[in-house]
Amino acid sequence: MPLNIDIVQILLHMLNFVILAGGLTLLLFKPVEKFLNERKAHYEELEKKIALETEENVRLNEEYSNKLTGAEETIARMQAEADKKTAQAAKETLDAANEKARSIIAAAEEEAEQRRKQILDSAQTEIGELVIEATQKLIGANEAPEQSKRLYDEFLKQAKTSGHK
Repeated sequence: MPLNIDIVQILLHMLNFVILAGGLTLLLFKPVEKFLNERKAHYEELEKKIALETEENVRLNEEYSNKLTGAEETIARMQAEADKKTAQAAKETLDAANEKARSIIAAAEEEAEQRRKQILDSAQTEIGELVIEATQKLIGANEAPEQSKRLYDEFLKQAKTSGHK
């Protein structure tokens, strides 16, 4: 054999290598490949869960946005109703105050009219008494009181008719 090469040795080494490669494949490669496949499946499952949760989150976010918009509309509607009620209450209060003011003014005008009449009556009485005194002084003190009273009544009639014209 040239170069000290033994073909049997080479064949035995090749057989050993094939046995070793086959044994290692069975003992190491298969479990590692199984572990890698399981890990890949685990991460694919996690990815699916995340995708589903993301879709659920998007759906919930849209639902909450719709509810928030609905709540804002409800708040705006309730605020408008409260504004209307406040305006109505203010109007009713103002109307009641105006009515009370009218009644106070009417009562004051009536009281002023009564006082004016009282003042006129008292003035007429005083004028009548002054006229009676003056008449008595002119006519004399010895005339009858009935005649003075008649003269006083005639004077009041004339004063009333001339005062109302």
